[in-house]
Amino acid sequence: MATELLAHPGAATLPRPAAARPRAPRHAVLEDALSAAYRGLEVAFAIVAICLMSHAVVLLLMQGGSVGNAEAYEGNLVMRTMFGVVHAISVGMVAVRWRASLQAIGRRATLLLLMALALASTEWSAAPDLTLRRAIAFVGTTALGVFLAARFTPRELLRVVAAAFGVMAVLSVVFALGLSQYGVDHGIHPGAWQGVFTHKNVLGKAMVIGSVTFLLLRGDLPRERRWIGTAGLALCVFLVLMSTSKTALSIMLVLFASAALFRMLRLRMDLAVIVFVGAVVVGGSVVALVASNWESLLLAMGKDPSLTGRIPMWEVLGRTIQERPWLGYGYNAFWLGEEGPSAAPLKEIGWLTPSAHNGYLEVALQLGLVGLAVFLAGYLAAFRQAVAGVRRTLTADALWPLLILTFTLLYNFSESVLLEKNNASWALYVAAVCSPLLARPPAPRRRGWIPVPDAAPTAAGR
Repeated sequence: MATELLAHPGAATLPRPAAARPRAPRHAVLEDALSAAYRGLEVAFAIVAICLMSHAVVLLLMQGGSVGNAEAYEGNLVMRTMFGVVHAISVGMVAVRWRASLQAIGRRATLLLLMALALASTEWSAAPDLTLRRAIAFVGTTALGVFLAARFTPRELLRVVAAAFGVMAVLSVVFALGLSQYGVDHGIHPGAWQGVFTHKNVLGKAMVIGSVTFLLLRGDLPRERRWIGTAGLALCVFLVLMSTSKTALSIMLVLFASAALFRMLRLRMDLAVIVFVGAVVVGGSVVALVASNWESLLLAMGKDPSLTGRIPMWEVLGRTIQERPWLGYGYNAFWLGEEGPSAAPLKEIGWLTPSAHNGYLEVALQLGLVGLAVFLAGYLAAFRQAVAGVRRTLTADALWPLLILTFTLLYNFSESVLLEKNNASWALYVAAVCSPLLARPPAPRRRGWIPVPDAAPTAAGR
């Protein structure tokens, strides 16, 4: 599946001087071969890095099954070395494509501010050494996202991401059916598939990203190869169901509905306004209905009305944030068990938790309201840019950044993946917010209901 996806004409090439001298035939063949090999290595690295940052396969095998905690690799020298190599290569790749990288991240000053704030938080962190090491890993993870945006056009990036999650989906089925001691949870959630991941919810989250990627890819492939997108979509949806993750299933359905809604942005402005007003009215009615029957709905779904203790925990953490509201407790330096700043909140919460299970509270705990405000400012700017990108072009890949932004917004209400080191969700968020800045097609002419571009999109700086 991965080979078919990446066999697409128009792959990015290495930049050459405008006035290059004629090459001898032998030199030309050698240079073209080296250039093709280098491009292939870049694609292979991108796919492998996304898989590793998704915590697929390696962590599961090294831990011997389900561990439940994605931070289990912290004390593992092999895992730390592996991530360190990915960080170093990512930074090197960004340096090689420094013009495109600067063009992308230079217009996303909030990403630079977040990295600077994470590094600077060593000054007020309860564990400065730990914060410094983890902040460097965060910079490396962000560099991976910048590399993905700088190296690949939006269409190529869609294919690379689909290839990575396609590989993880296929391997997850193999592990669940052929290596069930690894691929199926036999502990807290017996029978739930976890595939090549350490927890069923991690499988569910990964396959949500895979499902929306294949959904868009299906509409972008030629008719004779559209079966690839259909098969990938069906497999990812199947794995979400087998993971039994209700959060993943709910978010996947919302994203599918959002994909259809976002396509309406390509209507004429007056029609788009009517559609969106209608969507807001319907969506608001649904939200009001859910809010007024919250406990009944959760009980019907077999869920605890307190969200398995999350709501009382969030109340405690809200008070904890008020003690150090502006700059927080330092990047990744709050949850230190019963020895650090988390000691008193954990005693009040009554159970050990490795995170806030809410990305926005987590950012406020680590980098304060200043860090949260910086992230939200960058998110809103990126969302506006993504909406403009959808209105400018008819291609399916233009929808991908908008759906990744929507995924990030929704998923962090119940999990913590914002500003997360060694995490594919954060790297893909960075790629999604930077990639549209490198592809600016000319303003389309309006004909009827949808825009018709004057020319194909160009990829500046590549």
